[in-house]
Amino acid sequence: MRVYIRATIVILLIFMAHQAFAEIPQYESSPSKGPIPHRNEMPLYLFYLQLAPEASEVTPRNRFKIDARYAVSNITVSSFTPVSSLYDVQIDMEISRVTLDFRYGIYDNLEIALEVPYLGYSSGYLDNFIEGVEDGIGARTPRSRERQGSYELDYSIRYNGVFLIQKKDSANGIGDIALSAKYQLLKQDSGHPLNLSLRTALKFPTADKDTFLGTAEFDYGIGLLLDRAFFDRLFVYTGANVIRIKKPDFFSVWGMDDYLYTGMFALEYFFTERFSAISQVTVNSTPYPESDTNPLDNKGYELGIGFNYTWKEKTNTSWSFGVVENITAASSPDVGFHSRLSWKF
Repeated sequence: MRVYIRATIVILLIFMAHQAFAEIPQYESSPSKGPIPHRNEMPLYLFYLQLAPEASEVTPRNRFKIDARYAVSNITVSSFTPVSSLYDVQIDMEISRVTLDFRYGIYDNLEIALEVPYLGYSSGYLDNFIEGVEDGIGARTPRSRERQGSYELDYSIRYNGVFLIQKKDSANGIGDIALSAKYQLLKQDSGHPLNLSLRTALKFPTADKDTFLGTAEFDYGIGLLLDRAFFDRLFVYTGANVIRIKKPDFFSVWGMDDYLYTGMFALEYFFTERFSAISQVTVNSTPYPESDTNPLDNKGYELGIGFNYTWKEKTNTSWSFGVVENITAASSPDVGFHSRLSWKF
């Protein structure tokens, strides 16, 4: 993994250095598309509110933006507290998430948004593909999936011998709907050194908690987004969020933190006016009690690489695709794929 990251960084630096000294046409506007709108899709985090990475730009007044997103993540975790087995976490599944994100600019610097997700978990279809890739690069973990039950769904959390979560069958349904707002405080093209926005969100308990797709609780959060353009080709994004979560009933025996902290750093580089590449890192804290198990104790660090493309004939329509891989073991999915189609009107 470290070799892969270093090689990717070296290739990116060489290419960007070459482009920096090449003759680059200047565009009248910088069509930044922003980071991969990824969130930690480990099921232990997916049912909380998460503020996905995005640019600080807001939807113009009286204009709409609609995002249709599809994400699928593959997860295999087998971890328990040594000796005592007080905590036992067994997860082998794929999480899929289809999201419609509606945004509307109500003032010059203020937008509101409604996010409606449809979630599902199942035994999935990516296991063989992932193992084929791992075999090809010599990075396969022996029996990592076979030992979880021959590619069958397993989702169980056990504490002190009692199951808090135990699912062996697939489930799907509407997730928790989130209402959010974003206000842009600073704009680089108005003479400020950077773009800066404040955002906030509220999650409603619309999911069926019996399927563990939601918590049956309200969550709310606040965050800052900061980004800046360099040379009309390179965009740098960063952000940090604080989310107030409510402990779900099925974790009532645990002592948990009330807050979840998330952050991101991303680079977007435009090879042409319509095509750009994205590289990003995201992180989230863990609200769970100390357990001597990786999925509950480790912070979630993930690396994402992807691209954005804008149609030549329809400049208000764009498509993005990204691949996300965990950096720390068991606290986030092994790998995830993200696709987004955006319309502005």
